[in-house]
Parts: sequence; structure tokens; C-alpha cells
Amino acid sequence: MKLSIRMKIFLPVMFLLIAFPVAAWFVFSYALDGHMNYNAKRDLGQMVKTVEELADEYSNLDVPDETNAPDAGKSLLSALRNAAQTESGESKMLVIGNNYRVLYPKNYDDQPEMTQMYSEFLTRMTGNDPAFESGEITEETIGDTKYMLYFLDVGQNRPGHVQNVLLYCPIHDTSVILNEVSRLVLMIMGAMAGVSIVLFWFVAGSISTPVSRLCEAARGIGEKKFKKVETGTNVKELYELENEINQMQDNLLKADEAERVFFQNASHELRTPLMSISGYAQGIQRGVFEDVSQAAGVILDESSRLTEVVDGILTLTRMDQMRYQVVPVELGIREDIEDQIERLEGLAYQKKIKLEFLPGDEHKIISDAMLLGRAFSNVTSNCIRYAKEMVWISVEENGEQLKITIRDDGPGILEDDLPHLFDRFYKGKNGNHGLGLSIAKRSMEYMGGDIAAKDSPEGAIFTIILPQDCRSFAPDERTEM
Repeated sequence: MKLSIRMKIFLPVMFLLIAFPVAAWFVFSYALDGHMNYNAKRDLGQMVKTVEELADEYSNLDVPDETNAPDAGKSLLSALRNAAQTESGESKMLVIGNNYRVLYPKNYDDQPEMTQMYSEFLTRMTGNDPAFESGEITEETIGDTKYMLYFLDVGQNRPGHVQNVLLYCPIHDTSVILNEVSRLVLMIMGAMAGVSIVLFWFVAGSISTPVSRLCEAARGIGEKKFKKVETGTNVKELYELENEINQMQDNLLKADEAERVFFQNASHELRTPLMSISGYAQGIQRGVFEDVSQAAGVILDESSRLTEVVDGILTLTRMDQMRYQVVPVELGIREDIEDQIERLEGLAYQKKIKLEFLPGDEHKIISDAMLLGRAFSNVTSNCIRYAKEMVWISVEENGEQLKITIRDDGPGILEDDLPHLFDRFYKGKNGNHGLGLSIAKRSMEYMGGDIAAKDSPEGAIFTIILPQDCRSFAPDERTEM
């Protein structure tokens, strides 16, 4: 069963509010009983020690316990009486003489507890209760009261002498205390529960309401309904989540707009050569062209252009989705650039542009040959397109990176175009647009490098920065599309 955040917070709190007082009550009850038993046993133990010492001390005296003789003060009964009257605590003493006659206290029959205890003594003595022969303090329940009990057989079985001593200490009944505590606990628990229900209901609501709004915003994102969410929460984590969701919405909105523009431009780029191919094909079919080879050449050129656009779109898509597989190989950078220049000689010859590779040292790097070649070729082709007479290329080491500089002697880069030069299908003031430079930049970024452009009085300057080992920068998990 799915529960709301409010209930997930509320129910455990209520459980604790109930469980804690109940557990505390049981612990208190157990501890109180133990405390009462301990106090009674300790009190009685002190009295037992005193009685046993007196019994040993007077065991050899032949002075009757009941006498008016001058030595009567030396009798065991007198000593026990003094001990019973002077010892502090709640322990009580019942002194039994010959024939089970009570020697102390004289007025025992006026005390219901004493009378009950004496009756219990007679019953157990006549019944040979083994508890009276244990020689240990025992816990006994007599009537409705619990006692710590101790029995001592003095053994002076003669008239007027002490025969038995019964010591006992009542264990206070804790039920009255527990009842009062229970009543107090219930009152406190009721008050706490009432206040807590209201408090935690609002606290839980202060969390669940913002979360509900965030969930609503998340559903809107799934439906591409980007709307800024304001929860008004003061919970740090929820506030951070709110900011992250809003930032994500802003990014998705920008990405959605970029995607829309991208596909509009891609559609235009694809439609133009397709229309051209279709038109020339229909013309050939209808016999419009006297020179069919010329029309076929246009179809081939437009097909190449179409292939180039499609390949560029697929390449960017793979890299955007981290699905392009980098193939790192060791390259001699100058040797590789010389190969690329050789491939571009045809384009340069058509434009009457001279390519000059400035001298420098050879550098070994580990890179993806196809990504590097495409980036270099696209940038250099762009420079050839705008150059007047020359394009210069140079390579230099820059720390743990290599810097390839490509510059031309053309009109340079317009100030308005410079920030958008690497945007996909960006259409500048001169009407040119495409994917070449954006593919070049994305290729270098994919391997941990970059491409920058700047304007100068002498022309445009492009700088390709690439790591000497791309393996530490390339994405780890990719599969070829």
C-alpha cells in the first residue's frame, strides 16, 4: 500500500508517542518492584544480622528470658526487645518461646498484621514448612501482602527461654504508585498526542505539499509543459530540488527550442537537395535536357551534399547520445595533417588558394583519427572557402595538449557571427549555414579538446586544442549505432 509523505511521517510519530510511554511504564513498573524488593531485603538483612549475633552471644547464658532476677537484663529476650525497638527500618520481630507462646511483643494480638503473621507461623511450624528450615531470607505472600521472611530456631527449648524468632519486612505494594503514575502518564500522553497530532500534521503538510507540487512539475516536464515551480518551502533539500527542477526545465526548454530549430534547419538542408534531385530527375524523364550528363552531374552533386548532411546529423546524434565509439590510435600529428592537406588540395586548387604547413617538430599523440581528421578538414575547408590567397597551418605543443592553428587571409569573422559560429545550422549574414564547424567542435569536445575562433585584421584564426592522450577523456560506455 502506497502512503503519502504526510502519513509516512505522521504514523511513525504517533507510534512512538504511544509505544514510548507504554514501554516506559513497564520499565518503571519493573524497576519499582525491584527497588521495593531490594529495600525490604536489605532492611530485613540488617535485622537478621543483629539477631544472629545476639543469639550467638547469649547462647551460653542460662538466664531465663522471663524473670525478675537481677540478671534479667542479660537475657536474650531483653536483647532482642532492645534491638527491635532501636533498629531503624520497617522490619518487625516476633519472638516465640516454649509451647509456641509469644514472648514479644506482648500486645501482638492487638496488631492485625502480627496476629496474621503468628497464625501463619503456627500453620507452617505444625506443617513442617521447608521454607522455615532454609536458613535464608525468602519472599512470601501472606494474605494480600508480600513479605521478606526469615525464621531463626534458637533452640533453647526450656520454659522462659526464647525458642524461635520470626523476622519479616513488608514489601510495599506498588499498585497504588503505579496507578498514579499510569494516570499521570495517560494525561501526559494524551496532551502530547493532541499537540503532536496537530503539530506533525502541519509539519508533514509543509513537506508533502511542496513535494506534490514538484511531482506535478515533473509530470508537466514529461508532457513538455515547462512551467516554473514555486513551492515556497523552507526545507533545504526540497528547496534545492525545486531549484534543480527549475534549472532542468530551463535546460529542457532551451534544448527543446534548439531541437526544433535544428530539425527545421535539417529539414531545409535535406529538402533543398532532394527537390533539386527530384526536379532534375523529372527533367531527364520528360526529355527536357538536351545534355543529360549535365543534369546527372547536378544529381550526383546534390546526392553528395545530401549524404554529407545526413552523415553530419548522424555523427552529431551519436556523440550527443554518447554512442559514438572512440578508436584511440597513435598518430604522428604532422604526418596525419600532411595527409589531410593532400586531400584538400583539390578544393584549394579550385579556389586558387595555397595551403602552407609551417615547419615544426613531430609530435606523437593518441587520438581518434576519424574525429581528428573530420575536425581538421571541416575547419580548413571553411578557411579555404573564405581565404583570398593563403591558408597557414601550424602545430605546437602546449603543456599536455597540442595546439593546431589554422588561419586565412580572408575578410575575417563578423562580430555578430562570432558567438554563433559553431552553432548547428547557424545562418550568418552572408547566408551560409551548415554543420561543418559544429561537427568539428563537438568532435574535439568528445575527446577532451576544443576549438576556438577569433577575428583578426589579417583574417580568421581557428585554434584546435586536443589532448595528447584522448583515452582519459573519451566516454567509457558507448556502443556503435
